[in-house]
Amino acid sequence: MKDFETMPDERSGLSGAGRREFFAAMLAGVALAGAAGSASAQVSASVDTAPLQFALNLHYLSTNMLQLAIYGKDRQLPAQFIRGGETVDQPGVSATSAKQVAFPEDARDIQARIQEIADSLWYRTLLLRSLLRADSPAQKQIDMTAERFTAMFRLAGAIGPSESFDPYASPVDLALAAETILAVQATALNGLVSQYTNSIVKAAMVSMAATAATDVTTVRTILMAASTSRPAVLTMVDRLAAWRNGIDGAGITDRGMSPVTVNGTMTTRFSLTDDDGLHLSRTPAQALNVLFMTSAATTQGGFFPTGINGSIKTSAAN
Repeated sequence: MKDFETMPDERSGLSGAGRREFFAAMLAGVALAGAAGSASAQVSASVDTAPLQFALNLHYLSTNMLQLAIYGKDRQLPAQFIRGGETVDQPGVSATSAKQVAFPEDARDIQARIQEIADSLWYRTLLLRSLLRADSPAQKQIDMTAERFTAMFRLAGAIGPSESFDPYASPVDLALAAETILAVQATALNGLVSQYTNSIVKAAMVSMAATAATDVTTVRTILMAASTSRPAVLTMVDRLAAWRNGIDGAGITDRGMSPVTVNGTMTTRFSLTDDDGLHLSRTPAQALNVLFMTSAATTQGGFFPTGINGSIKTSAAN
């Protein structure tokens, strides 16, 4: 029997074994590399520490949200995976504000896809902590309530000023909420890649950024399929993307999904890529603009009411 606190539940049989084996192998590789000597997986006091800490904070949000949404109560990251460093005297704040989503029979394909993402996020969180070890930042308060998502959707114009949005009300609503969280994570991880200097860390984080990009494309594919019977979904995605692209300053950091004409042909952007086919990027400060839900320079707000731990913790002034 597998330990609940080290590996997500497999009783539903919906997650891909290949994905689990990949991340297990990656973790084992990091451990072996750490034992090898100079190219240690422990990157304490190096220039790699700050971006890794930021990546871990992003994963605290996405992992807790999707684990609770898929598996339900008590499936948030446990104490040993949210504390500061490797000792028990730096406890993190448990995340409990997300809810389990009910998946009817005709939404089992959505459940399977989101569950695989939720499970891979769990392993990626463990990987980041294994890279940081003593430098792992403690998790701070995370607000994943319907009220918080309602605030974001209203700011984006995805719903009316007096309307509410509950990301846990249906599988499609969960996908709509997850799209923003995963889009910010994917673009931020891509933006961090150039900052890593340790060859082991860089290889792991390039792979992680690619996986994160795939996660976004998977969720956007779900939303495109859902728009057949619920056309407003595309409008909501477009407005959320436009809001994210505007609140984080100049430059293109996001894309909507409604079909557009490119070289005389109608096309839909399932992936977040630029005109050269390269994945879009955000700086950490730009990512915090979205997650704090502000265009101002600040250290808290939105999904992180008390901010985040680590060297990078301030949003940009736009």
